[in-house]
Amino acid sequence: MRTQVCEGCGVKGEAMLSSRLCRWIKGGGVTAAAAHATYWIWESAKEWELEAQQAKPEGGIGAGFIEGVLATLAWLTLVPLLLWVGMRLLRERDNHLLVSMGSATWIVLGTQVAEGGVSRVETELFLFAFALLGGFLALYRPAVPEE
Repeated sequence: MRTQVCEGCGVKGEAMLSSRLCRWIKGGGVTAAAAHATYWIWESAKEWELEAQQAKPEGGIGAGFIEGVLATLAWLTLVPLLLWVGMRLLRERDNHLLVSMGSATWIVLGTQVAEGGVSRVETELFLFAFALLGGFLALYRPAVPEE
């Protein structure tokens, strides 16, 4: 049976607890960073779309269409990409649940935040709850088959 040993821990039981705590902190931090970065990029792209619509005289057809598509594409693709890259940069593997369930949750969360009926404080609370969920999703690791 393999045991995980965290650097700086001398006792195996302590190492396991420390390893799980480290993974939870990494997962929460990466999720928070990914959520905030994606939200800021999306918000900027939506402002860009609005400016493009206002720049066209008489509200021309298709004004801001490309900017809107880019905003939606950023909203849907950046979180899964940033979750995976962030955890890999922190040398954590087996992040399938974090990336898949985090992405699905982000899309559901997006319908609440993106509709515009949510205040800035509520948006930050949603993003904080999403970061907590990401920390808990990061704790799951598939069992390593024993040899």
